[in-house]
Amino acid sequence: MVTKKIFSFVLVIMFLLLGSSSAKTYKVGGSNYGWTVRDDSWAEHKEFHVGDSLIFEYDQNVNDLTQVSNSLQYESCDNSSPKAVYNTGHDVVTFKEPGHHYFITSNHIQCVGGLKLDVLVVHGPSSPSTPPPPPPSSKNHGPSRQIPSSPPPSKHNGPSRQIPPPPPSKNHGPSHQSPPPPPPPSKILPSAERMHAVGDTSGWSVYNSYYYEKWSEDRQFRVGDTLFFEYNKHINDVREVSNELDFESCNPTSTIAVYKTGHDIVRLTRPGVHYFVSLKSGLCHAGIKLRVTVQPSTEDVTVPDVPKMKLSPINRCTRWWWLCSFRRHH
Repeated sequence: MVTKKIFSFVLVIMFLLLGSSSAKTYKVGGSNYGWTVRDDSWAEHKEFHVGDSLIFEYDQNVNDLTQVSNSLQYESCDNSSPKAVYNTGHDVVTFKEPGHHYFITSNHIQCVGGLKLDVLVVHGPSSPSTPPPPPPSSKNHGPSRQIPSSPPPSKHNGPSRQIPPPPPSKNHGPSHQSPPPPPPPSKILPSAERMHAVGDTSGWSVYNSYYYEKWSEDRQFRVGDTLFFEYNKHINDVREVSNELDFESCNPTSTIAVYKTGHDIVRLTRPGVHYFVSLKSGLCHAGIKLRVTVQPSTEDVTVPDVPKMKLSPINRCTRWWWLCSFRRHH
């Protein structure tokens, strides 16, 4: 009899453990590609919970896995202050908290090419909800006392006494009207900041100024947008100059800023024309130069709400008389 009870108890414990365990493991990119190519559709129809794990498989000689803290680092492929770095080639990451989890590769060319992953993690489906707090217990253990829904009838059997209305105001002049409310604030159009990869997949390395001229003409740039320059830092650089003359002549005398990391992000902070050239080894004369016309930010474009004009009684009568006279003549 004791053996049966112990066996039943073990079965119940195993059932509870198996029933409460719902963590899943996913291989990023599927079994064919892994963490090697861009695949925007892999995570679209999946729901990730706290306790689930991701497996990242890749060649550790050419790639790695970097977890960053926020969407700005994720969008700009910034791995300067990572949250965690994995480089085993077979990394297992388990989600311990809900929210967005951002993963990129420190191989900047592959990251800009799309090798990155944004995962939204929610609480586990079997997480018990917090029960509401119990009502305060009454010290009186007897039957609860109900509050009457209406006051007891008055002992006075006469007719009910009504409260007279307040006396009229002594001021017989026109009533004082409150001033009209202020007009609603202007509607501000939403901002739409974007990052532009200069030269697209060719980067900052095409020896043809017409190529970058055409690239710029096909896009619209606004204050707040960023330009991303990708190039070999050993033979190239990026210089921003201030005027058209230095841009055309490849002259560095009016240099505003110099960038030479090989993957530079330049934020466009003011409207107008911006000039960028390369002055290493005569590459500017070879055609590596860019002119960008920047429009004001959409945050600076406001649409005011014009209040409707109200006509006075005299203006309404005059307008009605004019319309009636016009109709009689026609």
